Amino acid sequence: MLEYCMCPKCEHMIMLDSDLATGFCLYCGTHIAYQESREFLLEGLKSTLPDELKLEADLSELIDEDDALQDSYGTEECRQECAKAGEYLGKWDFANAFKHYSAALEWLPKDFEACCGRMTSGILKLNDVENWQQRLEDCTSLIRSQSDWNTAQKALEYAFDILQRFLSKGGRFVSPVYTFGFFRAVTESFPMLRERVAILLAHCVNIDNAPFTDAARLDHETTRFAVGSYPKEPDRELAVKLLLIMKYHPDSRQKHTLIRAVYVYDRECWLKNHDEQRINDVLDFLDGMFSGDYSLDDRKAALHAGADLLLMNALEPGSTEREKLIFLTRVYSWQQMKRMEHFFSGSAFFNRLLLDIYLEQKGASPLTAEYRRIRKKLDTISDQKG
Repeated sequence: MLEYCMCPKCEHMIMLDSDLATGFCLYCGTHIAYQESREFLLEGLKSTLPDELKLEADLSELIDEDDALQDSYGTEECRQECAKAGEYLGKWDFANAFKHYSAALEWLPKDFEACCGRMTSGILKLNDVENWQQRLEDCTSLIRSQSDWNTAQKALEYAFDILQRFLSKGGRFVSPVYTFGFFRAVTESFPMLRERVAILLAHCVNIDNAPFTDAARLDHETTRFAVGSYPKEPDRELAVKLLLIMKYHPDSRQKHTLIRAVYVYDRECWLKNHDEQRINDVLDFLDGMFSGDYSLDDRKAALHAGADLLLMNALEPGSTEREKLIFLTRVYSWQQMKRMEHFFSGSAFFNRLLLDIYLEQKGASPLTAEYRRIRKKLDTISDQKG
C-alpha cells in the first residue's frame, strides 16, 4: 500500500510502498528506508500541531477532531478508496486516482487526505481544467479549518512537482485560459508557492502561444515542451497572466524573453490585421507594469517590448521612418495613441505619429490647441537632440 513519506535528504513529499522495506526518492534518487522516511514526515507534522492534538499514522486523521468523535461511519470505506487512489497516483494514472478520491469523499466529505488527493489528481488529470479553481477553494477552505498548514502546502508542492515532471517529459500542457484563476488563487493563498506558480504559468503561456510566436528564441529548456493540443487562435488576454509572471518569476532573463516572444515576434499579423484587442492587451500590460509594484528592470523590459511592437523600433532594417509612419497611421485609433502617450511621449517618432493620427480626426486642424501642444513637445525633443 502506498503511503505519504518525506525524503530525509531533499525533503520532498513522496509516496512509498509500505510493504517494502526500502525505496527511492522520486526527486533526488536517494535510496531510503520506508520507516525512516515515514517517521521523518510525521515528526515534521508534529512540530506544527498543538501538543494537545493526537497525531495518528495516516494524514486522514488530521480531520476535525470533533467530527471524528461524532461519527465514524464510512471511515473504513474512505480509507480503502484512498488506498486505491494512492496506488493509481503512484502509477501516474490520474483519472482513476481522481475517481477513487472522489468516491472516498462520498463516504467522508471532510476527509483531509481525500480532499488533498482529489485536488492533486484533478490538477494532473489535465482534462477537467474548468474545475481547478473550485477544487482549490474547497481544499483551501478545509485546510483552513485544520491546525496544520504545513501539510496543505506540502500537498500542493507535491502536485506541482509531479506536474512539472509530467510537462518536462512532453506531457500535455494546460491552457492558461482555463487555469489562470487557479494559479492566481494559489499565489494569494500560499505565498511560499508563488515562484513555482509563476514558472509553471510561464511554461504554459509559452506553449499556448508557440504556433503564433518564434518560440525558438526562448531557451531550449522551455521550448522543447512545445507539444500538445494548441488552441484555434491566440489568447488575446495575456496581460493579466504576464503581470503575474513578471511579479513572481525568479529568472529575469526568461520572463523578459517571454514577453518579447508573445508580444513582438508575431507583430506583423497583429498590425496588418488591425487586431485592436491584442494591441489593447499590450497597453493593459504596460498600464499594469507602471501602476503596480514592479522592479525598474522589469519595467524597462516591458517598455522596450511595447516600443518594439507598437512603434516598430526594431527588426525592420528595410523600412524607413516615413514608411513606418504611413503604415502605423492606418493601424492605430486616436484613443489608443492617447494611451500610448503616457509611455512614449519622449520619442520624436511617436510624437510625429501622434500628429499624423490627430490630423485624421474629425474637426482637427493645425490651429487647434491639441495640435499646438503636440507640435511644441516635438519641437522641444528635436531641439534637445540637436
